[in-house]
Amino acid sequence: MGSMRDGLPEGLASVAGFQLSKCGWWLEQRLEEELKPLGIRVRHFLVLAMLSTSETLSQQEMAGYLLLDPTLMVGLVDDLEARGLCERTRDPRDRRRYSVRITEDGRVMHRRARALADDVGADVFGPLSDDELRTLVTAMGRVMEPFWAEQMVRPRRRR
Repeated sequence: MGSMRDGLPEGLASVAGFQLSKCGWWLEQRLEEELKPLGIRVRHFLVLAMLSTSETLSQQEMAGYLLLDPTLMVGLVDDLEARGLCERTRDPRDRRRYSVRITEDGRVMHRRARALADDVGADVFGPLSDDELRTLVTAMGRVMEPFWAEQMVRPRRRR
């Protein structure tokens, strides 16, 4: 058997895509656990995060950013709206389109969830120095630029 690094066979430990994928999975699982007491999931948090920095967004725009099928986005917005965390209205320029905005209760929930997300991130990325973390974020942004550019031109439906 090949040499082991960090408990993984070298054939996996040396594959950046594998390591990044598993890190993302681990981070999401940890955050799901932390968000349970708030009664929301990671996807709800991400919707609130988008809405917290925008006046309004359409369900379709948010689905595109999160790479979700638009029907899944409807359910997420339904959940948040039922809890009073966001409001959905028809767009006066296009009656087929719904605009979504965060409520004050939604802002409070977002701040609470963001604090938990920051704690999880600090724990997961704790082994990195501030400079290493900035370098990682900058590098991943550069890697993802073509992907996000393509998504903004031609959003895909994903689950």
